[in-house]
Amino acid sequence: MILTLSLLFACTQTGSIELGGPKDGRPPVSDTDLGGDDSGADDTDAGGDSADDTSPPEDTSPPEDTSPPEDTEPQRGEPDYSVWIGTRELSYDGCEATLTEKGTLLSSDWDYYDYLGYYCEDCKLWYEVTVSPSSACGLSVSTSTYRGLVLSEGSADVYFMGSDFRSGGLLAEGGTFDGYTISYAYETSGVTLTGLVEFPELK
Repeated sequence: MILTLSLLFACTQTGSIELGGPKDGRPPVSDTDLGGDDSGADDTDAGGDSADDTSPPEDTSPPEDTSPPEDTEPQRGEPDYSVWIGTRELSYDGCEATLTEKGTLLSSDWDYYDYLGYYCEDCKLWYEVTVSPSSACGLSVSTSTYRGLVLSEGSADVYFMGSDFRSGGLLAEGGTFDGYTISYAYETSGVTLTGLVEFPELK
């Protein structure tokens, strides 16, 4: 027993097998501190430099634009309903031809404006229209006529009055209308006609 205590005393004095206890008055370093919080370490070194900044670099790239793409389609102005610019594609007995039309809006003070109401009471717009050429596919074409319109959202009805004021009525029903363009079609005496009227932008 005396021999055992002597050996333990001798080992403690040399400190050669000190593992977990205090040494020189400082606690031992734990392996769990590796890579962890270094708040307990000395903030300054011999050169006075601060500890290395391990935070990620600041993102200096411009922020991504998440706004919707700008509509680059030009906006159209108000349609000018005082001008009739039209064509009619004529088809007859295997022959095809194009008729061009130009017209101007008739005002209510026109001398014969009351005649127009006989053929279309609901037409708010009436035009005096000049047509060319005077013949196509062996057929004679009237170069002077009057056209009336009943316009509603998405559709249009086209009326006419002859230059002699003695004939008129519905020319084409159920045409399409988008605010600027009228498309319509009709048949008469074996002739098929497809019409297009385009109103220019108001200047």
